Amino acid sequence: MIRLFPQLLLRFFLAPGFVIFCLPVLAAPSPQIHIDGGSGELRDNIRQYLTIAEESCAAPDWRLKSLLLEGEDEIKKAAQALGYYQLTFSTDLKQTNDCWQLDIQLTPGEQVKITEFTLNIRDDGAQGDVFKELYDKPDMRIGDSLHHGRYENFKNRITTLATSHGYFDGHFDVARVTVNAAENTAYVELIYSTGTRYRIGEIHITHNILSKDFLEGFLNVHEGEYYDTDKLLELKSYYNSSNYFSVATASPDLQNLHDHKVDINIQLEERKRFAYSIGAGLSTDTGPRVLLGFENRYVNKAGHSLKADLSASNIKNTAQVAYTIPLANPSYEFLKVYAGYDKEVTDDTYSNKNTYGVSYTNYERNKWLHTYAVNVENEDFVLAGKEKYTHLLIPSVTFSRTQTDATPYPLQGWSLLARLSGSPKSFGSYVSYEQLYLRGKYIHEFGGGRFLLRSEIGATKVNDFDELPTSVRFFAGGGTSVRGYDYKSLGRKVDAIDNKTGLEKRDEKTGEIIQEVIGGKNVLVTSVEYDYRVRPNWAVAAFYDVGNASDDFNFDLKHGAGLGLRWISPIGPVRIDVARALDDNKAWNLHISMGPDL
Repeated sequence: MIRLFPQLLLRFFLAPGFVIFCLPVLAAPSPQIHIDGGSGELRDNIRQYLTIAEESCAAPDWRLKSLLLEGEDEIKKAAQALGYYQLTFSTDLKQTNDCWQLDIQLTPGEQVKITEFTLNIRDDGAQGDVFKELYDKPDMRIGDSLHHGRYENFKNRITTLATSHGYFDGHFDVARVTVNAAENTAYVELIYSTGTRYRIGEIHITHNILSKDFLEGFLNVHEGEYYDTDKLLELKSYYNSSNYFSVATASPDLQNLHDHKVDINIQLEERKRFAYSIGAGLSTDTGPRVLLGFENRYVNKAGHSLKADLSASNIKNTAQVAYTIPLANPSYEFLKVYAGYDKEVTDDTYSNKNTYGVSYTNYERNKWLHTYAVNVENEDFVLAGKEKYTHLLIPSVTFSRTQTDATPYPLQGWSLLARLSGSPKSFGSYVSYEQLYLRGKYIHEFGGGRFLLRSEIGATKVNDFDELPTSVRFFAGGGTSVRGYDYKSLGRKVDAIDNKTGLEKRDEKTGEIIQEVIGGKNVLVTSVEYDYRVRPNWAVAAFYDVGNASDDFNFDLKHGAGLGLRWISPIGPVRIDVARALDDNKAWNLHISMGPDL
């Protein structure tokens, strides 16, 4: 429709020499097909079958009547495809002033029931467990309503299962549905001969940058083994996730089958050897930060790599250089040698740490990532006005696993991490301690949104807590801990001491002794959050957090709650939260954080 404001219309009418005619713009007429009776699925299927539905309003009457005669057969076929063999119907084709209209009234009757069902897998496929799922969970059973679409899908399922496991000569000896329309019954019979199962022949790898011996370390299939598509997909994922290749393909050479063997062709396109990165981030815990990175993806033909990262912000600066050496199973086993620098300054703490270490990582077939590490850490730190230096030799073991739908906004998933570490004085460390840390996250879709649950617990055994450096102590508070409280503002508190006078620090206005947070041996934090997607890339959230750090397990738990906004970016969510500390008389606190949900 054309809409004109009264003022604009008046201006045109008053303009000399102009006459305005306002005509409505009407939608072009179109044919109407009304189908009543039966299920929505039946009506939709009939509509898809009807050839007459493609005709325009300009179609002559004789053609419409001819197509309607064909349409009666199309209606029957559409109904029978869904098992309605007793369908009766009436049609009424009429002309309106502008176009034609077809009314169809359905009386579907009862669907045909499957009273006999035969499934028989012959030849090599009769042995083993490849086709066991077809018998355990068939797509149709005795007593089901006949549905030809499900029948065809089941046939496709059989052939797909056969070819994906190397039965390339498989074929149906019998594939039929016999319907007794008078008794409204059906007999489904499927007999499939698999032939001989093919084995892996020669494996050809096309590559440019790395040695053949190294690339063969990724192989999860070997010559002489039975062919399995799932293993090829897994192999492709190994190469793609290795960081060496931009594109990796692993496919069977089906054009040259021989001696019941199939050759495998693997093509690898390398990524650029050197990569440089520069970026920026923002977090209210650490402030604005600059990120710099360099990577040599393949130092040599054995797949060694070198990576350097730098992050600088007002509160925290970090740098690390790591040299990674793939081992016998390079897709999930590697050795890493690294050196790092960490400096963190908060209102109550100061830490300056150098780290030198080596780690061994193995991604076991049970999907758990195992990391065994030994670090040498030298740290200058200040707590409660006291400057100290410590040297630690820290062996550790970490187990972690993440299960998710691998999207920036997962609707289901979980992650677990467990780390056991310590530092024995007998190995030259300045202080002995043992520490256990556990963290879990869980996401569950609910009510159109999702629940996000998070919990962490840590416990430390140490004789002299005052000698424990800042980086090993537990703190709580901040955008990824108890929101409503500042970053690392929760933990055991002591009176602040002035370094010059040796006296307690006092507030200039109130005269009260100032207290500083020095962390704790143990930590307990848990959180429950619900967010709801309001637009494709935006969600709103409400949350409740509770936790604290303490020297014992009698935690003085602090509570925080608030509302948040989520931007679902391609690299993961950006969270903007406004939270209130419920246990202290504090103003609302703003938290901004980035990173994956799991």
